[in-house]
Amino acid sequence: MRSFLGKLATIDKNKLTTRETKIVDYIKKNLQTIVATNMKIVTLSQEVETGYSAIYGLLKKLNIQGYRDFSISLANDAEAIEIDVSKNDEHVTNGYISMIQHNYSLIEKKTMFETLKLIQNTSRLYIVYWESVLRGATTELANFFYSQKLPVILLDSDWDTINQRVLDADKGDLFIFYTKYGTSLHLEKVITRIKDKNAKVVFVSGRIPSNQIQKNSDSIHTLVIDNVDENKEVMLSKSVPFHYFNDLLIYHYNHIKKK
Repeated sequence: MRSFLGKLATIDKNKLTTRETKIVDYIKKNLQTIVATNMKIVTLSQEVETGYSAIYGLLKKLNIQGYRDFSISLANDAEAIEIDVSKNDEHVTNGYISMIQHNYSLIEKKTMFETLKLIQNTSRLYIVYWESVLRGATTELANFFYSQKLPVILLDSDWDTINQRVLDADKGDLFIFYTKYGTSLHLEKVITRIKDKNAKVVFVSGRIPSNQIQKNSDSIHTLVIDNVDENKEVMLSKSVPFHYFNDLLIYHYNHIKKK
């Protein structure tokens, strides 16, 4: 990826030194000038009042191979800015990166392994999406577990169908619910009935679940599905955190199988 701004968005900016942060700020403010004048490293060093080593240290962190490659990456960024898409793309990209980082911090490994244990011990696995926007994520997960020879059934929130499945449930069954919300009264009723049948429940939601759902769930994962950064103009897909959760779950499932 020959984009300085793109590579910059892939690292934790808190890991930059004070001098590196100063270099980044200067480059962002003067990117077009640096490209237009084909600024050499000696001039950049003088402008930011730092040595060559700090500049090369920054490039190394970004996996940019030398100053020539750095100049090419800036030229690509400058071209994108000229056609007035780079800034918008940067906002959206940073929004997704931020969303993933927040979910990475929020998802507890201990709870993840509790969920994996429930999956390993189930005799039937029901994966339920409560809103249509989550159909893709749940279908993906169901297809994976089907490929692993697990008896998996994909359900939506159709009231008659799901209640029939709950009526037929037994203590060896596991229901995994995907929902953007965590306080649905219908969900509360369904999950309470599942627990009455001594089956297990995993609840994955974009909101902290209600007390009733918490009480009757065996494992709970709460995800960040909203843009928590300052730029409220960026609209991010609320299904992305669920796909990220799937990838983590599948990764750890495969890792455990290899042990």
